[in-house]
Amino acid sequence: MDPKQEHTWPGLEQLGSEKRDLADEAMYRSLKSKLFAEEHPPVQLGRFRVVRILGQGGMGVVYAAEDVQLGRQVAVKVIRDDRLREGARDRERLLREAQMQAKLAHPNVVPIHEVSEFDGALFIVMELVEGTTLREWLDREPRPLPAILERFVEAGRGLAAAHRLGIVHRDFKLANALVGEDGRVRIADFGLAVADHSHQETQPDPTASPATDGTTSKFAGTPAYMSPEQVRGQPCDARSDQYSFAVALHEAVFGRTPPRALDRLAEKTGGALTLPAEPSAPQWLRQALTRALALDPAARWPSMAALVDVLVETPKRRRRRALAVGLVAALAGATALGATIFRQSSESQCLAVGTPITEIWNDEQRKKLLDAFKSTGLPYAERTWQRASTGLDAYVSQWSKVADENCSADLPRTQQSEALLQRSFACLESRRSEVATLLEALATEGASFVADAESLVARLPDPSRCRLITLRNTIDPAERLDPRVRTFLDRAKMFTSTHQGRMAATLIEGALSAIRSDGNGNGEAEALLLLGKAQGQLLSDGRGAVESLNLAYDQTPSDLRPTLMWQIWSEMARVHAVELDTPAAARTYLDHAKAERPRNVRLTDAALATVESEILIAEDRAPEAVEKRRAALTLLQSQLPAKHPDIILARLQLASSLGEAYKFEEARGLHEQLLAELRNDFGSDHPWPARVELNLGMDLRELERPAEAREHLEHARSALVATYGEVHLWVAKADVSLAQLDFVENALDQAVARLDRALATYDSLVPRGHAERIMVLAELSNIFAIESRCDRVLVLNRELLEIYDANPTRKNLDLPGQLANLGDCLCELGRCPEALPHFTRLMTLYTDASMPEPALRALPLRGFGLVHLAQDKPELALAFLEEALAILEGAPHERLGLTLTLAATMRELADALVATRRGGERVRRLRARAAEIEATL
Repeated sequence: MDPKQEHTWPGLEQLGSEKRDLADEAMYRSLKSKLFAEEHPPVQLGRFRVVRILGQGGMGVVYAAEDVQLGRQVAVKVIRDDRLREGARDRERLLREAQMQAKLAHPNVVPIHEVSEFDGALFIVMELVEGTTLREWLDREPRPLPAILERFVEAGRGLAAAHRLGIVHRDFKLANALVGEDGRVRIADFGLAVADHSHQETQPDPTASPATDGTTSKFAGTPAYMSPEQVRGQPCDARSDQYSFAVALHEAVFGRTPPRALDRLAEKTGGALTLPAEPSAPQWLRQALTRALALDPAARWPSMAALVDVLVETPKRRRRRALAVGLVAALAGATALGATIFRQSSESQCLAVGTPITEIWNDEQRKKLLDAFKSTGLPYAERTWQRASTGLDAYVSQWSKVADENCSADLPRTQQSEALLQRSFACLESRRSEVATLLEALATEGASFVADAESLVARLPDPSRCRLITLRNTIDPAERLDPRVRTFLDRAKMFTSTHQGRMAATLIEGALSAIRSDGNGNGEAEALLLLGKAQGQLLSDGRGAVESLNLAYDQTPSDLRPTLMWQIWSEMARVHAVELDTPAAARTYLDHAKAERPRNVRLTDAALATVESEILIAEDRAPEAVEKRRAALTLLQSQLPAKHPDIILARLQLASSLGEAYKFEEARGLHEQLLAELRNDFGSDHPWPARVELNLGMDLRELERPAEAREHLEHARSALVATYGEVHLWVAKADVSLAQLDFVENALDQAVARLDRALATYDSLVPRGHAERIMVLAELSNIFAIESRCDRVLVLNRELLEIYDANPTRKNLDLPGQLANLGDCLCELGRCPEALPHFTRLMTLYTDASMPEPALRALPLRGFGLVHLAQDKPELALAFLEEALAILEGAPHERLGLTLTLAATMRELADALVATRRGGERVRRLRARAAEIEATL
């Protein structure tokens, strides 16, 4: 009997009526496909496959959809025909304004991907923002004034960016500002708010003259938010948006909107608006709102940006201007190592230029640091010291040379030349301070810094960029930093270089506290950029990195844009490719980085090529990523010494991309060559060759040479422990790789011990959602599933599911596997009804047979069958188990677990047949086949 014919599904045919909209139609076809395995083409608008409805209003309906060509989730707004009152003219205007908005790239604006027509319907494709509206955000709980202002500052920046391109929103309100899951505000529906004249239409003032530029009241928005000029049917400009913005801010602060512009105009008083007395709001904010809500546009703030500046700067100026204490005091000693670099006099531009840096780097300091290196007991300490001290000698010599050149330069006695000279002093002082901070760290931080001493010296900022001729065309951000803030950031960069992400983040947060307490904002953008790098590259916190980088973008002063913007865009591209698995967005950010990059700087081109290689890997184009990394390496080799740490790192990255392209033999050869060179330079127990040996061991494991792989992995681990101790990320990486070898050799207890040790390390050093920590949880879950230890499998998969739900953008989480494991183990423990929500969620992931692993469609069907069996409903269980078995038998098994599932499903179907008193011979065949399959595994 065909179960698809035997069962009817109440309510399904009602979904098949002619009254279905796009969302209902999509739901109908999905259910038909899932329940009956019937083929139904998806509901599409061009290349966009409709998934679900997001919302609807007077203008039309917004759907969540999938761009099947680019493989990304988008929002599609379908414009209702009855809102295009003037037909072709309205369509033309909408297309024109949407094309203008598509040129607007700003973190606080929902980007438009395209505007198109399909079967006569006009639709707009936008970024899909997961989150809530600003109204919903305000309604969820009482919000403190600083939090409200922070959200409105972001919204104001989005409006100001649009105004700079000549785009006017015309319908700003709380419902048109989206608060994403990352907390960032994005403005939606720029220039697209054609008013619904049949619903709450504001009547224009009949005495007003009509507009002639197309921006009339017919394109106005919501009555409560309309500016006076919109009400009158007059032209709207940026000041109209400012009025609507102020209405929304008034509503957020006081809990209600001010009197409507229409009512205020009817009163004909023309006076300033009286704001509510309660709840209390600071006087400066009341004054700002009163001005923005003036009836006369000329009396408002000159621009949206000017109003935003008031909202940002006024609270800053009111804060106490004392720097944060704590870590600042602990680090201040490094800054005090030298006195002022230069003294100006009437006879000379500067005196004693070589003295200050020799106060911090001299024979006495050499001896102290050599003793510190020797005290670590590391076998390579003296050799490392020789290299590091040689590098410091060269750096100090170059610093002094630049200082002498600047002091002896023949400059006219003008205000501009004096300012340029002072900038050169500040630039050199920042370099001297970083040397002082490095020396203090090398003397106190122990083995981890000693191991990377040569690398840290090589990465000191180039003093030649402080030359007068160079400074004429550039600005060095470090020139402006308070010494204590600079010390924070210098140490944070060093902890970033030594892969100590949590310490780096702590130092940067201390710097940000000092910067914000001081109130001048100098260094905030640089600190936020560095924090974004630490979060993204070391802590695997993609969402946190995006938030920090967006703030860095907002805080970058205009004169520092050439220095910082390309770095912010570049890091944003890397985060979206590596951490968030959104390569299309990463491409956009990379394009911005390329447009902003400094010209004729080949090291910049190398950095961008490396980021592009990460995007190519995310796009499953690993062979192209290999060529991109070869190009980056060639650029670096043309600019840097052969043994510079950045070249070593680029060679490691090239080998890694070869592994991504499944060219393990070539990767092995590159690793072996690099390992031989580094052992010759550093010795076999130094962590640099140990890192290469760790990667070599993983290559050999992939090449199925387990004995050689284990030898290299064990030696690499031993060398890393000697330098860093047991609790270190690279040691944990070695433990995971060795555990994978143990698993293949069926040494499961040893594998679990290694993985537990690695998990403890990750718990102490990185956030819960770090990619490598997730991998350890998954490996442990696999082992415990094989051992039928469902209690441990439940704990591990519940945690993995929590991590996924907290951040669904993570690409290294196997949601189907987690849901299936949870459901199966609950059934195994006799708690099958508890599994139903997991199987139901699993079902929603699979809607058609075109998915990459079609056999996975069987998992939720089998799960429903298990639940019905547990509830003593074998007749209902039969339909689901029959369907699951048919899928498993007809689809290839890309996963070993699915072969086990096939055997289990056969046994479960046999149990259901027995319970329904049918299929005696078939029951015997099913159980015999299950036994045969299990015997081969």
